[in-house]
Amino acid sequence: MKTITVHDISLQERKLLKRVVDLFIETGRPVGSLMLKRHYGLETSTAHIRKSLHVLEDRGLLYKPHVSAGRVPSDAGYRLYVNDIRNINPLNGKVVEEIRRKIGQDFNDIREVMLRTSHLLGELTNYMGFILGVFNCGHVVEKLRIVQLEGTAGLVILTLEPQQERKVLVMFPKRYRSHIIDRAVQIINERIAGYPLTAAPRRLEDVARDGIGIEREIAQAVRNEAEYLFDLAYELRYSFRGFDRPADLYELKDPRILRNLVRIMGERHLMLSVMRDRLNEEMVVTIGRENGFEELADFSIITHRFSAADHNGLLGVLGPTRMSYQLVLALLSATAEELRFQV
Repeated sequence: MKTITVHDISLQERKLLKRVVDLFIETGRPVGSLMLKRHYGLETSTAHIRKSLHVLEDRGLLYKPHVSAGRVPSDAGYRLYVNDIRNINPLNGKVVEEIRRKIGQDFNDIREVMLRTSHLLGELTNYMGFILGVFNCGHVVEKLRIVQLEGTAGLVILTLEPQQERKVLVMFPKRYRSHIIDRAVQIINERIAGYPLTAAPRRLEDVARDGIGIEREIAQAVRNEAEYLFDLAYELRYSFRGFDRPADLYELKDPRILRNLVRIMGERHLMLSVMRDRLNEEMVVTIGRENGFEELADFSIITHRFSAADHNGLLGVLGPTRMSYQLVLALLSATAEELRFQV
C-alpha cells in the first residue's frame, strides 16, 4: 500500500484527522461524528462529518475497532499526524524547572544521571521512560588480526584506539592456509581500519556481502561475531510507573499488550536492537509495526539524541500508539538540552 503523505489529502481532511487523533489520545474512546461535533463545536452536520470520516477510513488512516463503534487512528493515521507536526510547543516554565531540579547536579557519575532521567521521563509521561548511554564512543579501529588455532578455530583480535583490545573465538567453515588468512585480513582492514567503531560493523557487512572467493567466506565468519567485536559499552536504564496508575492507560487491560510490555522490560536485547540504529538521528518517532518487532507492534517509541561531555546516547519514551506525541517531543527536547550541561 502506498504511504500517504500530507500532500495526498486536503487541508480539511488533515484538520479532521488531527481532531480525531487528539480526541482519541485525550479520551481513549473511538471517535464518532457526534462526538467530534460536540467537542469542537463544529457547525458542519454529523452526516457530512461521517462522510469525511469514511474518506479517511478508505485511505487507511482510520479504522473501526467494532462495527458499531466510532473510528480510531491506524498506524498510518498516527504517522501522518506526527509528520504534520510543524513545531514542537515549548514546555511551560514549571515543567522545565522540574526537569532541572530532578536531574540535579549533585551526582557522582553519568549512571546516576541516567537513572534519575529515566525516572523523570516515566513520571512526566506515565509511559516507559528510558535512557541509553553510550560509553567509549570515540574509539577508532586500528586493526584486526586472526590467529589460527587447532582445527577450524581462530582467534579474532580487534585493536582499538585509544588502547583497547577485544578478542573473540570464531569457528571457520574449514582450516585455511596462512596466506589466505593474511589476504582476508588485509581486505577487512582496508575497509574498517581508521574508521569509528560505530561504522565498522556496516563496513564489515559490505565485505561479507560483496567480496569474492574464500576471503568473503572468512569475512562472513568474522561478521557473525560482530556483536561481540564491535559492540559499544551500552548502559540502558528505564522506568515505568504505569502499573501503579492502570486507570491512566486502558491499554494495560489488554492481556496481549501487557504481556508484550513485560517481555520488553525483561529482554534488554529487544530495546538495544531498536535503539542502536537511532544513534545517528536527532529525533526519531516509530509507530506500531515500524518498530520491527512483533512485541512492539502496539507501541510507539520516540527518541532524542543527547551529548554530554565524552558520552552520548538516546533519551526515549515508549508508550501506546495512543501517545501524547506533542508532549513527549517537547519533553525529550527540553531534557536533552538540560543534560547537555550536566556532565
